Amino acid sequence: MLVHVPAAIAAAGALLLVFQWAGGRPLWLDEEFLAVSFRDRGITDYFEPLWLGQTAPFGWLALERLSVVALGTGERALRLLPLLFGIATIATAVWIGRRWMTIVGASTLVLLCAFAQWLTYHVFELKPYSADVFLALLVPAVGVWSVEIARPEMFWIVAAIAQWFGNGALFVTPLCALVLAAILLRRDGWRSAFRFSAFGVVWLGSFVLNYVLVLRHASSNVFFHRFWSGAFPPAGAGAMETLRWFGAQFGGFDVKPGSARLTHSLWLTALGGFIAGTMSGQLLAPVFATVPLAAVLLTALRLVPFYERLTLWMVPSLYVGVALLADVAWRSFNPGRPEDRAPQLHRFVAVVALCIAVLMCGDIALRGAVDGVRRGLSTADNHRLDDRAAVRWLKAQKRPGDVWISTHYGVPAIWWYAGIGEERIVEVGHQRQGPECRDDGLEAAIGNAPRVLLYLGFRFDDVPRGFDDLIVRRLTQLGSVTAYRPFAEASEALVIDRRARSTAPTTISQLNPRATPTETIDGCFTVRIAEIPTFVR
Repeated sequence: MLVHVPAAIAAAGALLLVFQWAGGRPLWLDEEFLAVSFRDRGITDYFEPLWLGQTAPFGWLALERLSVVALGTGERALRLLPLLFGIATIATAVWIGRRWMTIVGASTLVLLCAFAQWLTYHVFELKPYSADVFLALLVPAVGVWSVEIARPEMFWIVAAIAQWFGNGALFVTPLCALVLAAILLRRDGWRSAFRFSAFGVVWLGSFVLNYVLVLRHASSNVFFHRFWSGAFPPAGAGAMETLRWFGAQFGGFDVKPGSARLTHSLWLTALGGFIAGTMSGQLLAPVFATVPLAAVLLTALRLVPFYERLTLWMVPSLYVGVALLADVAWRSFNPGRPEDRAPQLHRFVAVVALCIAVLMCGDIALRGAVDGVRRGLSTADNHRLDDRAAVRWLKAQKRPGDVWISTHYGVPAIWWYAGIGEERIVEVGHQRQGPECRDDGLEAAIGNAPRVLLYLGFRFDDVPRGFDDLIVRRLTQLGSVTAYRPFAEASEALVIDRRARSTAPTTISQLNPRATPTETIDGCFTVRIAEIPTFVR
């Protein structure tokens, strides 16, 4: 019966994922960026730069487009592919555990992959994160398996295909292959290592094609490098400064996206597992240890940002390290089979190691399960916003001649939930008090529109606090608020009729007594007509 424990844990984790997916929470800004391309562009367009400054693997984009064509643009249809990759990650953890670990090690790995808070959280974003996670876990495991069965071509074929569907597969392959070649060289001699390496031509050819058709757009994206500049070591930093920078990043990584409670605890526990696993002869240990090392090298080379969700692809490999620590410790107490009689930990060390791994696993899994249930029960908002309900409500109010107004990051919500079509959206930002405020062009941009549909959506880092009251006060100098509804915690939707003059300007704070008071700011607005080709994130 105990042999089925990992599968039972996996089934529970998959059911929790499906429960959260079924809630169909609204899309938020980052998801809307990609959703517009799925709805309004064809598969061949994905060989060109994506709209709204986005990047994603071509294969993943193509599958999402097919899902939209077949199932529609509802939230569940859009997130079905991320869900399936999330379930595949759990299934891969079961396979790894059952093939190479004891019941304790396998259960530890499956618990972590099935319930970790941030690993499962991003399964429900319309982004390729869950594909990255799945493939970054699968490729090293296939590498170990291919070496064991003396079929090295299997590793290269899987890695060559996988890079088209998840960048995680691309990132882990080179170092993983190097270690596999070293293992073969030591175990079987240079002929075996050479034969394995020769098959790498398959992967290299696939990479060159992938780069020419897809990846070069991301590598040459100036905005991408500027936006993520803080997720790289300081330019020109020396070795010690770079090491200190990485030390600080590791601590934050443990908490998010690692889902551990204490900084540096996950890295240290995984390191202990990789060392113990290598000493006991587990091929998994040195191969999976290359994954976090690859992340560090790619960041040091300023190729891949070291930031939360962008490093999610290496989280399962650290969980493999935690599981290996539990596995090796458990084998020290139960060396029943000949293959278990490898070098073992001292009994006291084994007890300490097992306690650390089990406590970390239990804490991560329990808090993640509670958070998963909470997410499944709360599906009416996303990042404190409800773009879906707010924009659709405004769309229902719209009459011929009305004009939309929103902030920079509120515009994609209108494009997605109201459609691009012929919608004219005036995009407003904040301008500090100065000569430019003599005529900011707001009235000219509105033109002869009888009414204004104002949506205040995602606006946490593109406009200052107090902006809501400033824009509403200005617009109610031109007309009266004839309809207003708040949605979730931070979405505000208003209709201002310019034909009904108000007696005095109003503010969001006056319209919604429960709104959080904000500071009063001065200034005026930057104004432009929003267009997808000129939109910069």
